[in-house]
Amino acid sequence: MDGGHIVNEEGIKSAFAADGYAVVPGLLTGRQLGLAARLSRDLIERYRAGERLVTRDAISVADVTLRHPERNPGVDAARWEAEPFIIGDLVARDVRFAQVIALPSLWKCTSFLLGCSLQDVVFHHSNLTRKPAGVGPAIGWHRDASNTYFSTTDDKTVRFLLPLQLMSEDNGGTALIPGSHEAPQGCSSTDAIFPRVSPGSGLALHSQILHGGYPNRGSENRDVIVLQFGVASSTLAYQGNEILSLCHYSEIRNFCIRRWGNDCFTDYEEG
Repeated sequence: MDGGHIVNEEGIKSAFAADGYAVVPGLLTGRQLGLAARLSRDLIERYRAGERLVTRDAISVADVTLRHPERNPGVDAARWEAEPFIIGDLVARDVRFAQVIALPSLWKCTSFLLGCSLQDVVFHHSNLTRKPAGVGPAIGWHRDASNTYFSTTDDKTVRFLLPLQLMSEDNGGTALIPGSHEAPQGCSSTDAIFPRVSPGSGLALHSQILHGGYPNRGSENRDVIVLQFGVASSTLAYQGNEILSLCHYSEIRNFCIRRWGNDCFTDYEEG
């Protein structure tokens, strides 16, 4: 994809169906990636400064280290209380994140991966998940379909991981087991791979693919914007309460235009 235009749509769709994931190039334009990175840096600094709007309901590196010490061995939790691990509901923390969620390429990619019309796609939720250099904790093996925050009964969701740095095994990148979305039993972490995903590209995950990740003991951060989309007709098993949850593309587009005008779409309009 490049600015909302699909590149190799069938190859991406085939990989997603067969493997349960796909690396999708060019989901964010340069301007949009710059905005996403700037907003994320601001959010991290606001968290470190203790701003209540940002720290409320968020999870620090210290929190996850204390709860799951086996996921972050050798790290002194007391030193990392002011370092964010997960910050959710991004639009509630900074309304400008709506411009990232509104990328036409994300909505169009969701529609062809789930085999529905663009008008049927809805937004579910967002977060910033971090593995800071040297102290980033592991993430346990799981399937997004079983989460109790925002999930559906028919598995029709797509979760995008949008890295702000090159994401790889070296900095605690997401590990996954190809094909595990079709094999609920008998999967082994020895079969895991670590897709390399460049900033501006995205990792699209099927709701049933088994994935996780190891601690980041490298010298580079791994900051990832996580966005989940689904289909309006799906029955929800769990529904989180986020700003813009269950909105359609036309609704978030109009939301952005009312606040920032048409200029916020000029560099990635669909042709």
